[in-house]
Amino acid sequence: MFSRSKTGPAGHAKGSDTYSFIGPEVVVTGDIASPGQLHVDGKVNGDVRCATLSQGESGAIAGNIDVGEARLAGLIDGAVSAGILLLEATARITGDVLYGTLTVVTGAQVDGRFKHREGAGDGSHKAKAMLPTEARPAQPLAAAPQPASLFAGAAQEATAEAAE
Repeated sequence: MFSRSKTGPAGHAKGSDTYSFIGPEVVVTGDIASPGQLHVDGKVNGDVRCATLSQGESGAIAGNIDVGEARLAGLIDGAVSAGILLLEATARITGDVLYGTLTVVTGAQVDGRFKHREGAGDGSHKAKAMLPTEARPAQPLAAAPQPASLFAGAAQEATAEAAE
């Protein structure tokens, strides 16, 4: 009945690339942590940490999300942090979004702030520290060249004619 095959659901390899599924009838209360992939069609009341998260339209997460990659299509009530983030048209997020690479399909709704994190577009979910403004070297502004007046020649001609 139970066999050990080299692939799991949908052909994903077992091991560090595990695949977990929370069906639409399931309600999870508590935090979820997985080194692999997670698909949520049910409801999660807690924080989610995993390598890859996909959420169906019927999925709802009431907690913070910290993932390497995410495709969100349901409800999120909490902060989202992802290296690569895709928000489907049915996604509804109430909370701040921290991302490396962001794709938003028309119709997605976010009630919160977006913040880009440097160097996180590779799917890793560890943001690099940014230098505070005071620590950045000041760049002097070059003097901008003054534009020539379009009517400079006409004004000189008018002045010359008036003098005559």
